[in-house]
Amino acid sequence: MGIHIAILFGYNGTSFEGLERAKGEKTVESVLLSALATLSGKSSATESVTMINISRAATTEEGEHAARQILSVEIVDENTKIPSVDALNAVLPESIKVFKIISPTVGGFSARRSCEARTYEYLIPTYAFMTPQQETGFDIQAEVIATKDDLDNMYPDADPESDRSGQASLFTTLRRQLTRSRSRSRGRSSSVNAPVEEGAPVGSEYPADTTEPGFFSSLSRKKSISHRSLSRKRSQTDNDSTNSLIAPIANENPVDNTPQFFDPIALPHRSVDKIRAYRITEEQLDMVRTIVAIFRGTHNWHNYVPGADADDQRCFMRIINIESGSPEVHNGMEWIRIKVQSKAMARFQFRRMMALLILVVRTNTPRSLIANSFGVTKIDIPNAPAMGLIFHQPAYAQYNEAVGPASAINFDEDKSKVESFRRSMIHEQIYTEEREGLHFEEWLRKIDTHAFLYKYYLNARGLITQQNAFLREGALEENMYNVR
Repeated sequence: MGIHIAILFGYNGTSFEGLERAKGEKTVESVLLSALATLSGKSSATESVTMINISRAATTEEGEHAARQILSVEIVDENTKIPSVDALNAVLPESIKVFKIISPTVGGFSARRSCEARTYEYLIPTYAFMTPQQETGFDIQAEVIATKDDLDNMYPDADPESDRSGQASLFTTLRRQLTRSRSRSRGRSSSVNAPVEEGAPVGSEYPADTTEPGFFSSLSRKKSISHRSLSRKRSQTDNDSTNSLIAPIANENPVDNTPQFFDPIALPHRSVDKIRAYRITEEQLDMVRTIVAIFRGTHNWHNYVPGADADDQRCFMRIINIESGSPEVHNGMEWIRIKVQSKAMARFQFRRMMALLILVVRTNTPRSLIANSFGVTKIDIPNAPAMGLIFHQPAYAQYNEAVGPASAINFDEDKSKVESFRRSMIHEQIYTEEREGLHFEEWLRKIDTHAFLYKYYLNARGLITQQNAFLREGALEENMYNVR
């Protein structure tokens, strides 16, 4: 019988081609397990260390990061010497940090199967919400919610005073929209605000941004009856009622579905200083929080999963919780952080969620598009940049309760080390890299130069129409769906 161990670690994935081992590729696992084998204490250089049943809490793709990752491994030879944490860190690159090695594990622990929930975080520079340039031709219109009665009928159980799950912010936001419309110029107005303190939340009217690990409530938090009722009613009415809230556009021209072919759009470069100085508007932040609330719950995520079909039952997944923090300023640029908690997350799903959120807000597309994206109609959603995604934390509450405190799998004893690594090697690296390289601007520019490919769902009605715009044959094209 071999030795079962669990490695608790974190990493900055910028220089790696993903987490999982793959032949011929530099991955986090290949580097980590190679270091473990090197220090295993074998007496002969010709003897190899056999590792089986390798499992990870969650996988990450090229360029994605992890603040708290867990790898469970079985080493076949029970006489193998397990190296210390300090010895392992001494031979690892600084972008990988081991916090603890638990040896042996008990209760048949598997990093993947024993995990009951996973939390991810995504960092967005707020300039990503800047209104696209006029040359893109996006039809940015004012959006008006019809009546107060419509709102009350759609969210009858929402109680802003007692609801702390995020539904209150949705309810309050929608009520505010009853008396306010957003014009075409709202993205350009108030784009540069007064200087604010580095690292501090912007705007005292928003709740303070909580930090790790309680960004939102724990997995075990009990939901009130009103919350459950609200969730069921929202799930039943999202596809129908949300559309009815958007005022119809008068004198709409008939849709021409004749195929049309275009070359990439020539766009002038935006001012770097204006990009770095941009600050999200109150209306945009309201819309971000509204969309985040719509994401919560069980939906058909087939449009967010590469290669999935609308009738694939595996695409019906539940978002346990998702919340947006208050704006923060780092290195002179403003950011917001969005965290999501789910039992499982498909490859690229969270990045596509963030991509559609960004595209909807910056083009002022009605948020009914989010509800429509859970329907059967297919839309092509690009992947948001990998650099903004962080696997934040796995949850093993049920396993830990079963095995007791002595054998529990958690990062509690190493909290200060984890936080130090997360801040210095992940967050600060992201802030610095984005300020210098403006990678989100590069990603958005790829989309804007091909804006005609997205207008069938990024439009003034928030409706998914027939795609009839295509890139002209022979025109230069990059694969924007795999942009890092």
